[in-house]
Amino acid sequence: MKTLLTPLLIFLVRLRCTAAIVDPCTFSTEFMYDLFISGIPENQPVGSVIAVLPLNGGQGEVTLTQTPNPYLHLDPISRNISITKELDTDKDDNGIQMMSDIILQVMCMPSGSTRKSSLTVRVLLEDINEHRPMFPKNHYIINLPEDTPVDTVVFYAVSVTDRDGGDTGNDNIRYRILPGSYSSYFDIHMLKTEITLKKPLDYESVHSMTIEIEAKDNPKYGEPLSSKAFLTFNITDVDDLNPKFTNDTYTVRLDADTLPGSLVRINPPIRANDGDSLNASIKYELFDPKNRFVIDATTAEVSVNDKLSEGQPTLVLKAIQRDNPIRQGVALLQIIIIGQGSSLGPSFAQPRYHAVVSENEAVGTTVITVTVTDYDQWNSLRYSIGLQEHFAVNNNGDILITKELDYEKQNQFVFNLTASDEFYSALTTITVSVTDVNDNRPEIVQREITVNTERVQGAEITVVEAVDRDPNSSLTFSVVTHKSLFAVSQQGVVSLTGSKDDYVLDEYSVVISVKDNGSPQLESVAIVTVAFPARLTKNTSSLDMASSNDLIAIILGIVAALLLFVIIFLIVYIIRRRQYVEEQLDRAKIRQGMDPRGLTYQRGGPSPDPSSHIDINFDGELGETSDVDSHTTIQDNPLKYRLATARQNGVGDIQIETAVVPYDDNYNDYQNSNMRTFHVEEISSNSDTSDSTGDSNKMLMEKHRKTTSGNTNSLSWAGSNPPSSTFGSDKKLMMTYYRCQ
Repeated sequence: MKTLLTPLLIFLVRLRCTAAIVDPCTFSTEFMYDLFISGIPENQPVGSVIAVLPLNGGQGEVTLTQTPNPYLHLDPISRNISITKELDTDKDDNGIQMMSDIILQVMCMPSGSTRKSSLTVRVLLEDINEHRPMFPKNHYIINLPEDTPVDTVVFYAVSVTDRDGGDTGNDNIRYRILPGSYSSYFDIHMLKTEITLKKPLDYESVHSMTIEIEAKDNPKYGEPLSSKAFLTFNITDVDDLNPKFTNDTYTVRLDADTLPGSLVRINPPIRANDGDSLNASIKYELFDPKNRFVIDATTAEVSVNDKLSEGQPTLVLKAIQRDNPIRQGVALLQIIIIGQGSSLGPSFAQPRYHAVVSENEAVGTTVITVTVTDYDQWNSLRYSIGLQEHFAVNNNGDILITKELDYEKQNQFVFNLTASDEFYSALTTITVSVTDVNDNRPEIVQREITVNTERVQGAEITVVEAVDRDPNSSLTFSVVTHKSLFAVSQQGVVSLTGSKDDYVLDEYSVVISVKDNGSPQLESVAIVTVAFPARLTKNTSSLDMASSNDLIAIILGIVAALLLFVIIFLIVYIIRRRQYVEEQLDRAKIRQGMDPRGLTYQRGGPSPDPSSHIDINFDGELGETSDVDSHTTIQDNPLKYRLATARQNGVGDIQIETAVVPYDDNYNDYQNSNMRTFHVEEISSNSDTSDSTGDSNKMLMEKHRKTTSGNTNSLSWAGSNPPSSTFGSDKKLMMTYYRCQ
């Protein structure tokens, strides 16, 4: 037992001594010479204790001195670190943060030593959200032309400031347009005051729009603060409308004998106005293939230019804006010449028409104008269009857009157009092809993602998924905030790029930008909130000491349990061993008389006399009785033998030696015909064979033959040492070991 315990005790003493050898000038934290104290608010009162220096060296074991520091003081006796000056993490007038942390240098020298260690205490300050975001002005006025394309940036970012410190969300400003009458016309970037136009403008419908935008910070703790500003957009008129005639069709009756040069009196008179509020000057044109009529370019008066014949010619009138000839208005002049006449029905100038239009064209835009000729029609023509909802036709034959087009849903329309008078009709086919524009922003599947992860450089923490409904577009991912700590691949995989110590905060809001490659380029953003496990703070020192003590206690407990188990096992083994030996001895003792089933035996070598030998046969199962003599066994009916070669007197030699077992006096003489008896001629009283009782004896037994007088075979002691003289007169003995010679 002592042999087992001594090495274990030596191991425990060495383990204890090793654990106890530590530098007194080190911290009992994760970092031996650096201490981080986080979560100290900027409004911490002056004089308050923010931490206790967790040194391994106790009172009197070390000498502490601090370098001068205007904000922190270390008491070398109590080791309390306290605030000596008001803290301020806000930004100055130049937008530079005044402070984010305070570093205190402490020199530590062990008692009795001249060696000094430099210890660094870094106090991480936490900004308090006490300032609202501020716009430079409360009201902005912007002049906006009515033909401004959709998705154009109409208001660029202004410098909205928040004097709260950074890296806490207190100066992380997000923007939105508050609900209002015209809020649906505009969209604002989430992270800057960049406003884009979302719907077409029309000066003729509305002249001014006012929206309200909000700037709100995003603090980690507490309620957010916000401010508002108004934006008024004055819509300015542009030359975006064609001149318009007062009537779509003018009709006049005229005698066939009207002389050339005569004015054609038309009621109401032909007149066209500028569709915009610019009141541009208009000139008129008339298209007559036969040159029978002419028109005054300024007054729009029509006169006869050649001899007339009966019929119903339909002439095309044009009103052209002088300062912008592209702007034109069209009307029809139907002249019914009374005379001999003809019966021709309406006819389209072309059997098929094809037009190409962009998908962002506004509702009401004219796609194409068809021309119809009808000499028989006394009344105006009527137009009808096939079953579809995106286009319509007016009385002038203009095909107009009636519903917003979307290239991604349908890029071509084919329909029939019918022109009819009172008796006849004509049919033509209209094909409108729609071209694609970049009008879809990248769609982010999940715009706000929260991830809990460890500070492991290179770890992939999440995936920002985005799609673009515009065909043949590619997306570009980029990190907007915290670029030195996070990265995003072009597949949207967000990963950590900084080392473990770079992530001083427990939570970051990472803005991921997704842009397409269209023109204009459109962008969407996603916010990935990354949460890390809390860093060790000032309370971790006591936790580390407690965990160290717990570890030693656990080790000692395990060792004690192992020792107890070994002791119990040895006790049980010794008891069971003793019981086993006693059971075997008792089993041998209860065998009575000379019953061969109780005899044990040991076979010896061959007899030295070559003239005879003995065969011994064995029956039954073997079982161990004792481990004192490893070759001792119990055998049922153990001894059956025959005398192979007898001597003259019929007596063979057998020597019986060693172990004997006592049995009771009431034992009756054993008789068994299978048991042979022998007469041993020589007696030897000194033998080195030991029996199971510890006595050394070599006895001889005598064989008694059955005689004519009726004597039975028996075994008796021979020699001068009867059993009673050795084992007592009240016991008889039974031989248990046999050896043949």
